[in-house]
Amino acid sequence: MKELEKLIRDMRKQLFPYHHEHDIERGRERWGVGEAEYIESWLLDQLRACHAKNRCEKDGRCVFYEYGDLAKRNYEICAEMQLRIENGSIKCSINEGDGKES
Repeated sequence: MKELEKLIRDMRKQLFPYHHEHDIERGRERWGVGEAEYIESWLLDQLRACHAKNRCEKDGRCVFYEYGDLAKRNYEICAEMQLRIENGSIKCSINEGDGKES
């Protein structure tokens, strides 16, 4: 669980412009955001940033694949993942009691 806590702490630092752990905790309480929501937000931000930087939508292909069929399919998967995270059909959950992540 130590690695997960470090991962979440690092994500919080990237998602929110606070410099101190105390400020991060206060912000989390104020907005009512849990660890799972932090992970969802972080993942969605990364996918959006990747699209914006690489301009995949211009060709409808993922720039990280050489083969055309894989590049096209990966672009479609990535776009669908973004939509599903945005509309809430894909959720992140952390089961703290048994140490399992999903």
